Amino acid sequence: MAPYIEFRDVSKVYRQGETKATALKEVSLIVEQGEFCAIVGPSGAGKTTILNILGGIDRRSSGTVTVDGEEITRYNERRLASYRRNSVGFVFQFYNLIPNLTALENVELAAEVCKRPASPRAMLDAVELSHRMNSFPSQLSGGEQQRVAIARALVKNPKLLLCDEPTGALDEATGIQILSLLQKTSEDSGMTVVLITHNNDITELAQKVITVRNGQIDSLVKNLSPRKAEDLAT
Repeated sequence: MAPYIEFRDVSKVYRQGETKATALKEVSLIVEQGEFCAIVGPSGAGKTTILNILGGIDRRSSGTVTVDGEEITRYNERRLASYRRNSVGFVFQFYNLIPNLTALENVELAAEVCKRPASPRAMLDAVELSHRMNSFPSQLSGGEQQRVAIARALVKNPKLLLCDEPTGALDEATGIQILSLLQKTSEDSGMTVVLITHNNDITELAQKVITVRNGQIDSLVKNLSPRKAEDLAT
């Protein structure tokens, strides 16, 4: 059976005039459907470039990327836009909520642009924010804003959830709450989660840990006994 995600010899070179910088060099990796996968490595290693190419935000320079049997590296801009809109949910370190919209309106906006959205109210309830749905981002804590961002990503019913340092701007206790929510979402729905982190403790939650150094895969390890997020506090 084909893997859900496969990078095969993927390179990315950024060019500016005569100058070029290699962000990825012949990266090959596999992520199975429903896996909770962590990508780790130092700053500038290429982690975000992998995530952006997987999410259809950036294009590779060479190699192929296949997701759910589709070679997304062959997509034109229109098909890439549809892929981002309907198949992928994004959660970033900084929440990127629209400040003049309420929590509910931020989630509803995402629901309006995809084919098979879930109920925005149900998603806010799932992240335990039904009592805050009429609040504006400035009235929410950092953890609450990140939960709104997760609800906004999940309302699209995506097959793939991509998270770039989703707890980086949060205190430890709130970060554990967010990780617990992501872990539970993956377990309950079978959604594939790929998460970038600098925090090695978070790798203990993942079923697969991919370490990136200098634009290349340094190691790819399966974790047969992932910990629960709430256990990180102990």
